Amino acid sequence: MGAVFGVYLKYVGLSVVSGALAYSQITFPASGSPQVPLLAAGLLYVSLLNAVVAGMFKARRGMALIGKDRRTGQIPLWSYVVYSGFIVPTYCYTVLHTWLGKSKGVPVATEIRKGWWLGGRGGRELGKRWAGTVDLTVEFPEPCADQSLYYLSLPCWDGVPPTAEQLEEAAEFCAQHHPNGDIMIHCAHGRGRSTCTMCAAFVRAGFYDDWKGAFEAIKIERPVVRLNKAMKRALEDWTTKFQNAKR
Repeated sequence: MGAVFGVYLKYVGLSVVSGALAYSQITFPASGSPQVPLLAAGLLYVSLLNAVVAGMFKARRGMALIGKDRRTGQIPLWSYVVYSGFIVPTYCYTVLHTWLGKSKGVPVATEIRKGWWLGGRGGRELGKRWAGTVDLTVEFPEPCADQSLYYLSLPCWDGVPPTAEQLEEAAEFCAQHHPNGDIMIHCAHGRGRSTCTMCAAFVRAGFYDDWKGAFEAIKIERPVVRLNKAMKRALEDWTTKFQNAKR
């Protein structure tokens, strides 16, 4: 399962497996075990939670569900408790995905052009100071907040692109702050959401005439990047609403 295509299926799978385990606990309980009802209830909760999350991925709704503070990029403690059945497996998957990427030579972030970085949430490992950071994640707290002069949170589910309006906001943010230093645009893995956003930022900065040219240039420097159909539609929508209108 990739980090761009069919991401919601991870959560469908987790929901099905958790539900099946809960059913087995209820139907075939361990004899005399007082923990069975509690375990079954926990598994049912994980199953229902991830079914809801998968539905919101598909509907492109509910990005505020986790309660992430768009000013600081932090996630409140209550959210870790209430949504642990979603956050914990997502964190484990991302750690594994990042580790596998590193083992194949994929860095946590790549400098696509001078001062323009694209990557995953592990960008803090670079130890850099950022003039501006654009964070596309819903599911993680911002690791580079204390390393950034300015921070923009545009929460999108994994595999779900920013809207045309959000792409414009990000492009303007980058154009405003890049003269003061390096820009980091990141999602969880540095594959899809961040790439979609950087395409718009590069066109706005005047580096390329259209998002397709920007994408090809990004892919040369970071070959793992991908755009799904929804991301391409979002960029076309942004082009129509904001780029073509200015010509």
